[in-house]
Amino acid sequence: MNKRSLHIIILLIIYLFLFQTITSSKENDKSVFPRIGFEFYVLESEITEGKYIDGEIQEYDFVKYDNKELPFERSEKNRMVTLRSDVYIDSIYTDQELYLVVMPVNSPCNIYFNEELIFVQGNYKNGYTSRMHYTENIFLTPDLIRFNQKNQIAFQLYPKEGENNPLNKPFIANARTATRYVFYRNLVGPKLILASSFCGAVFFIFFLFTYISRREYNKQQFLYYALMNLFFILSIINNVITYDYVNTFAIELISRLGFQLSMIVGLYFLIEYTNVFKNRFYLKLGILAIYGPAIILLSLQNNLADLMQVNNSYPIFILILGNTFFVVITFLYFLKEKSIKSFILLLVYLLNLLSGLHDSYFFAILKVKPYLLLTPNSVFLMNLTIFFILLIDHSKIYHLAINTSKQLQDLNENLGILVDKRTQKVVEYTNKLEEANKTKDKFFSIIAHDLKNPFNTLIGYSDVLKSDFREYEQDEIYQNLNIIYNTSVKGYDLLENLLKWSQSQTNKIVFEPIKVNLYEIVQSCIDDIENRSQFKNIDIKNDVPENYHVIADENLLKTILRNLINNAVKFTQRSGMVSVSAKIDDKITEVLVKDSGIGMSEAELQYLFRIDKIFSKPGTNKEKGSGLGLILCKEFVEKHGGDIWVESELEKGSIFRFTIPEILNLN
Repeated sequence: MNKRSLHIIILLIIYLFLFQTITSSKENDKSVFPRIGFEFYVLESEITEGKYIDGEIQEYDFVKYDNKELPFERSEKNRMVTLRSDVYIDSIYTDQELYLVVMPVNSPCNIYFNEELIFVQGNYKNGYTSRMHYTENIFLTPDLIRFNQKNQIAFQLYPKEGENNPLNKPFIANARTATRYVFYRNLVGPKLILASSFCGAVFFIFFLFTYISRREYNKQQFLYYALMNLFFILSIINNVITYDYVNTFAIELISRLGFQLSMIVGLYFLIEYTNVFKNRFYLKLGILAIYGPAIILLSLQNNLADLMQVNNSYPIFILILGNTFFVVITFLYFLKEKSIKSFILLLVYLLNLLSGLHDSYFFAILKVKPYLLLTPNSVFLMNLTIFFILLIDHSKIYHLAINTSKQLQDLNENLGILVDKRTQKVVEYTNKLEEANKTKDKFFSIIAHDLKNPFNTLIGYSDVLKSDFREYEQDEIYQNLNIIYNTSVKGYDLLENLLKWSQSQTNKIVFEPIKVNLYEIVQSCIDDIENRSQFKNIDIKNDVPENYHVIADENLLKTILRNLINNAVKFTQRSGMVSVSAKIDDKITEVLVKDSGIGMSEAELQYLFRIDKIFSKPGTNKEKGSGLGLILCKEFVEKHGGDIWVESELEKGSIFRFTIPEILNLN
């Protein structure tokens, strides 16, 4: 370690110490409102649903709530459960904004503060179904609070049979504490799972498309991997679909069946990929015989209570058994290969087993929902690892194909004059094959290079948060989560561009020009990257006239504009300016994307729009790119019969221009 690195580490330690000291001093300030929890009393009331139970707790049959499962002895016509608590608030906090923080609730509920209704979730009169996976903070208006007196907080819950999960402990806090708590809990909970489901959808579409369209991908292991991602999304659908959904039972049934199906195709994938077993057909039949009864058993249930009870028996047992079998197969594969790839597979499947045991313990034994679900994150990490392994494997196949082509060329060059024509054809075919393979190799090289860093960042920061979450300060956690979010967005954008590029290479993109409003298209693209532009305080102006129409393919035009505007924001300094305008000349529309950014040199301009020499440099905020976006723009502009070019000068900005000729025959 050099002296400079040592100095940086020492300064970082001093900064953390000072930050901790300042934070502690703030927390000990008596003027800061402390976080206040509640001691609830519970009543299964026969009083009319929705009616507030006033008076003292002692007047009714309220009993102290033990924070376990809710009672379930109500009639079908009245399922209201009331939780009441008293809370005292000192008058020294009259100048502070106070919030009630409410954790996820799995049934409709009404929340009262001092007999006033302050929050409603779901419609308890219409089927008693609702789910809220997001934590909420509810502002307590000063006129509602009784300072230096007893305040009443009441939760009216309306659970259906099977929706008797414990009420997560709510609390009252000041604006800063409530906002930060809600942000972090939602980010590491439902939002992280939602982001994983989006990535899983991309993996499913990409590999299913390539499995169907490419001969070299026509292998069972690639189909199983695509289905793994599909069933992964289904298994977490109950964490993705939130709020007043019409059928909670249906969502939970799909989720439980998704777990079983993902386990089947996951085992099938490992059996095919590792090739450590000889009688694979009979092994697959055995797996189907084990998981088939669980699928049938879950499908036969007709209410949520029975479904959850059945799921916590045989189905959850064989899920743990399947995770164990994952580890066994990857361990045998490691003994066979003794490679880094097999070792990494073993580690991620071992992590998945531990995550499954953790979540199963909370759900099946403690019968509560854990603060952070580990299984969705571990399954996503598993799918992500397999994604990279498949890409690396296929890159080796392409290199082998190139070497084989060269050997074939050498052989044919030694043939006699009598087969000269045939030799010439083989050489031409070989040259075309080499060119195609170079393009494909470049394609996978882009994936391996540009996706490796963001996903390594995701894995690294996620692992740090998972392992040492409680040891970090709030600002450090926020910085790490912000890095995870930004990296996820960049990785998703790159995957979207890669999928469109792959479609364009196989002529799967259908060109359908229609009359579209150019102003609305531009505004839609600006809205899509609003978060990124606001982060750098960059103003994006839409100077296209509101009633300006062109004849173009809407999807391709959006891809062109989105990439150009995104690049303009990327290479523009903070507080800069980006504008989009258009003009018509002899029935040809010319669109201009202008920025006040760092510009490009003459040498850099030579490498733009070229697939054989993909060029990319970091943005003004060190944003990374692949260079693939401009190649997509060029291909899609040429599909319209237009041209694209750029005018740029260092430190003076750039102007990207492209044309859209009038297409007379819309068919």
